[in-house]
Amino acid sequence: MIAFGAEEWARAWLRETKVPFPLLLDPDRALYRAYGLERSVARTWTPRTIGYYMRQVLTGRRLHGVQGDPYQLGGDFIVDSAGRLRFAYRSRDPVDRPAPETLLDTLRIIENERP
Repeated sequence: MIAFGAEEWARAWLRETKVPFPLLLDPDRALYRAYGLERSVARTWTPRTIGYYMRQVLTGRRLHGVQGDPYQLGGDFIVDSAGRLRFAYRSRDPVDRPAPETLLDTLRIIENERP
């Protein structure tokens, strides 16, 4: 996983989520640019995004506030052990993500290709 936030935020996020993957920091966002991830004010504060966060609050989820650059759009990428990009998804807005099953299917395909 790659993030551009501060190291203390990254450590807190790893503790909270218990994600089993390494988290690399890219404070200059060189990889964000290399993967074509955009920065957009207009696509950040859309009704869809505001509605998502309102639903999160109404269901009792604790929000952590803005960390880093709120206008930096993210994405999901899977790179195999040979360094080949196997999956790329560039988010259209902050809450746009591929279905988890799509990511898992890609990982299964890669796993099944191993000798």
